[in-house]
Amino acid sequence: MPEPAVIGWLRVFTSRFQEWVRTLARRAVERLRLLGFSPNALTLVGLAITVAGAVLVAAGDLLLGGVVLLVAGAFDIFDGAVARVTGQVRRYGAFLDSTVDRYAEGVTFIALLYFFLFNDGQARHSTEAMLVIAALLGSLLVSYIRARAQSLGFACEGGLLARPERVLLIVAALVVPPLLVPILWILAVLTNVTAVQRIFFVWQQSRQTAPAD
Repeated sequence: MPEPAVIGWLRVFTSRFQEWVRTLARRAVERLRLLGFSPNALTLVGLAITVAGAVLVAAGDLLLGGVVLLVAGAFDIFDGAVARVTGQVRRYGAFLDSTVDRYAEGVTFIALLYFFLFNDGQARHSTEAMLVIAALLGSLLVSYIRARAQSLGFACEGGLLARPERVLLIVAALVVPPLLVPILWILAVLTNVTAVQRIFFVWQQSRQTAPAD
């Protein structure tokens, strides 16, 4: 079954975007002299910065919180770049990075939930709160499906909203507050669409590798 043209285009775009990000990251870690740090240390520093940004968001300082989360997103890229440049690519490092990514996204969405519900001291904005939960669920599923598929020997890349795109959307929403609710709608819908896409990708591979009757 041939895949739709738009999915093929998205796969090409995603792969090229990720390669561009990796190239920039390699150059950045060399210029910033980050090669003296272990990838795991950078991963944990990125998580600490994310927590700080989430606290700012929960307190209502969306602009500064968005900037801090952007810095944290850079560390999420730098840890992988340092691992590749220094030859420290390890299974535990990959596990730690994936686990920390889930914590980072969870903390960010929980901060947004707190902001919508309690920022003025009164519980409100129930619709926005549900959008945050839906976006969180989709984001976690996207990453979990990839990890589970790869553990079983399948390739599981692509889809509309991988982690880099999600981080950029969240930062854009925080830096430009009028975009916050529209982008939450985008995240709530398209993260779950991406999860379904990845399930479909794995299903396609399973059909190709299934033994003949």
